[in-house]
Amino acid sequence: MNDVRCPRCGGTNPPNSAFCGICGTPLAAQQSGASADSPSSPGWQQPAANQAEPPIPYPPPTNAYPPPAGVFLPPVPGAKVVGDNTKWAVGLGIGALFCCGPLTGVPGIFLAKKDMDEIAAGRAPHLDEGWAKGAYYLNIIALVLFVLGICLFWGRLGLGRF
Repeated sequence: MNDVRCPRCGGTNPPNSAFCGICGTPLAAQQSGASADSPSSPGWQQPAANQAEPPIPYPPPTNAYPPPAGVFLPPVPGAKVVGDNTKWAVGLGIGALFCCGPLTGVPGIFLAKKDMDEIAAGRAPHLDEGWAKGAYYLNIIALVLFVLGICLFWGRLGLGRF
Protein backbone atom coordinates (compact mmCIF):
# COMPACT_ATOMS: atom_id res chain seq x y z
CA MET A 1 0.00 0.00 0.00
CA ASN A 2 1.40 3.41 -0.98
CA ASP A 3 0.72 5.73 1.91
CA VAL A 4 1.09 9.45 1.31
CA ARG A 5 3.58 11.34 3.49
CA CYS A 6 2.82 14.84 4.64
CA PRO A 7 5.39 17.42 3.45
CA ARG A 8 4.99 19.39 6.68
CA CYS A 9 4.98 16.85 9.52
CA GLY A 10 5.99 13.64 7.74
CA GLY A 11 2.88 11.76 8.92
CA THR A 12 1.51 8.89 6.87
CA ASN A 13 -1.94 9.19 5.34
CA PRO A 14 -4.14 6.94 3.20
CA PRO A 15 -3.48 7.28 -0.56
CA ASN A 16 -6.76 9.11 -1.27
CA SER A 17 -6.34 11.78 1.43
CA ALA A 18 -6.64 15.38 0.34
CA PHE A 19 -5.34 16.69 3.68
CA CYS A 20 -2.95 15.38 6.34
CA GLY A 21 -4.84 13.70 9.16
CA ILE A 22 -2.31 14.98 11.72
CA CYS A 23 -1.67 18.61 10.87
CA GLY A 24 -4.28 19.41 8.19
CA THR A 25 -1.82 20.43 5.48
CA PRO A 26 -3.15 19.94 1.93
CA LEU A 27 -1.47 16.95 0.31
CA ALA A 28 -0.24 17.14 -3.28
CA ALA A 29 -1.31 14.37 -5.63
CA GLN A 30 1.25 11.57 -5.49
CA GLN A 31 2.62 9.96 -8.61
CA SER A 32 1.52 6.36 -8.79
CA GLY A 33 4.99 5.10 -9.82
CA ALA A 34 6.95 6.62 -6.90
CA SER A 35 6.98 5.19 -3.43
CA ALA A 36 5.67 7.67 -0.88
CA ASP A 37 7.92 6.26 1.83
CA SER A 38 11.21 7.03 0.13
CA PRO A 39 12.80 10.41 0.75
CA SER A 40 13.55 10.76 -2.97
CA SER A 41 9.89 10.68 -3.97
CA PRO A 42 8.45 14.04 -5.07
CA GLY A 43 5.68 13.93 -2.44
CA TRP A 44 8.06 13.95 0.52
CA GLN A 45 10.40 16.82 1.35
CA GLN A 46 12.81 17.21 4.21
CA PRO A 47 11.88 20.45 5.98
CA ALA A 48 14.69 22.96 6.06
CA ALA A 49 15.89 24.11 9.47
CA ASN A 50 15.36 27.80 8.70
CA GLN A 51 12.23 27.32 6.59
CA ALA A 52 9.15 29.11 7.97
CA GLU A 53 6.18 26.94 8.87
CA PRO A 54 3.33 27.24 6.38
CA PRO A 55 0.22 28.86 7.83
CA ILE A 56 -2.42 26.57 9.27
CA PRO A 57 -5.45 26.56 6.99
CA TYR A 58 -8.63 27.87 8.61
CA PRO A 59 -11.11 26.40 8.92
CA PRO A 60 -9.27 23.11 9.10
CA PRO A 61 -10.33 20.44 6.63
CA THR A 62 -13.12 18.15 7.70
CA ASN A 63 -10.90 15.07 7.71
CA ALA A 64 -8.24 16.65 9.96
CA TYR A 65 -8.69 15.21 13.42
CA PRO A 66 -7.64 16.38 15.91
CA PRO A 67 -7.50 19.96 14.63
CA PRO A 68 -4.05 21.57 14.56
CA ALA A 69 -2.84 23.30 17.70
CA GLY A 70 -4.20 26.81 18.07
CA VAL A 71 -7.19 26.23 15.78
CA PHE A 72 -10.60 26.24 17.40
CA LEU A 73 -13.56 24.99 15.45
CA PRO A 74 -16.46 27.43 15.15
CA PRO A 75 -19.71 26.40 16.80
CA VAL A 76 -22.15 24.52 14.64
CA PRO A 77 -24.80 26.94 13.36
CA GLY A 78 -28.04 26.51 15.25
CA ALA A 79 -26.47 24.35 17.97
CA LYS A 80 -27.39 25.23 21.53
CA VAL A 81 -24.82 25.30 24.33
CA VAL A 82 -25.25 25.13 28.08
CA GLY A 83 -24.34 28.43 29.71
CA ASP A 84 -21.83 28.73 32.54
CA ASN A 85 -24.51 29.98 34.96
CA THR A 86 -26.65 26.97 34.12
CA LYS A 87 -23.75 24.59 34.69
CA TRP A 88 -23.17 26.11 38.11
CA ALA A 89 -26.89 25.98 38.86
CA VAL A 90 -27.03 22.25 38.07
CA GLY A 91 -24.08 21.60 40.38
CA LEU A 92 -25.59 23.70 43.14
CA GLY A 93 -28.93 21.93 42.71
CA ILE A 94 -27.29 18.54 43.12
CA GLY A 95 -25.51 19.83 46.21
CA ALA A 96 -28.82 21.14 47.56
CA LEU A 97 -30.45 17.74 47.07
CA PHE A 98 -27.81 15.77 48.91
CA CYS A 99 -26.38 17.92 51.65
CA CYS A 100 -26.57 21.68 51.61
CA GLY A 101 -30.23 22.63 51.19
CA PRO A 102 -30.75 26.38 50.93
CA LEU A 103 -27.03 27.19 51.10
CA THR A 104 -26.65 26.00 47.51
CA GLY A 105 -30.27 25.89 46.34
CA VAL A 106 -30.95 29.61 46.56
CA PRO A 107 -27.83 30.69 44.59
CA GLY A 108 -28.64 27.95 42.06
CA ILE A 109 -32.09 29.42 41.50
CA PHE A 110 -30.63 32.87 40.89
CA LEU A 111 -27.99 31.60 38.45
CA ALA A 112 -30.47 29.52 36.43
CA LYS A 113 -32.94 32.43 36.40
CA LYS A 114 -30.20 34.73 35.13
CA ASP A 115 -29.61 32.50 32.08
CA MET A 116 -33.36 32.13 31.53
CA ASP A 117 -33.75 35.92 31.54
CA GLU A 118 -30.86 36.34 29.06
CA ILE A 119 -32.49 33.82 26.70
CA ALA A 120 -35.93 35.44 27.03
CA ALA A 121 -34.48 38.91 26.34
CA GLY A 122 -32.76 37.65 23.19
CA ARG A 123 -29.26 38.47 24.41
CA ALA A 124 -28.24 34.79 24.49
CA PRO A 125 -30.07 32.91 21.74
CA HIS A 126 -27.24 30.34 21.59
CA LEU A 127 -27.97 29.06 25.12
CA ASP A 128 -30.10 25.98 25.69
CA GLU A 129 -33.28 27.04 27.47
CA GLY A 130 -34.17 23.46 28.42
CA TRP A 131 -31.07 23.06 30.56
CA ALA A 132 -31.64 26.43 32.23
CA LYS A 133 -35.25 25.53 33.11
CA GLY A 134 -34.15 22.10 34.33
CA ALA A 135 -31.55 23.63 36.63
CA TYR A 136 -34.10 26.15 37.91
CA TYR A 137 -36.66 23.48 38.77
CA LEU A 138 -33.99 21.16 40.23
CA ASN A 139 -33.07 23.86 42.74
CA ILE A 140 -36.73 24.56 43.57
CA ILE A 141 -37.39 20.84 44.14
CA ALA A 142 -34.30 20.63 46.36
CA LEU A 143 -35.55 23.53 48.48
CA VAL A 144 -39.06 22.06 48.76
CA LEU A 145 -37.61 18.71 49.85
CA PHE A 146 -35.44 20.50 52.40
CA VAL A 147 -38.47 22.29 53.88
CA LEU A 148 -40.46 19.02 53.96
CA GLY A 149 -37.56 17.31 55.70
CA ILE A 150 -37.42 20.04 58.35
CA CYS A 151 -41.21 19.81 58.88
CA LEU A 152 -41.07 16.02 59.22
CA PHE A 153 -38.12 16.24 61.58
CA TRP A 154 -39.81 18.73 63.88
CA GLY A 155 -43.19 17.00 63.53
CA ARG A 156 -41.83 13.60 64.54
CA LEU A 157 -39.45 14.68 67.22
CA GLY A 158 -41.32 17.85 68.05
CA LEU A 159 -40.20 20.68 70.24
CA GLY A 160 -42.17 19.19 73.17
CA ARG A 161 -39.51 16.54 73.78
CA PHE A 162 -36.93 19.09 74.73
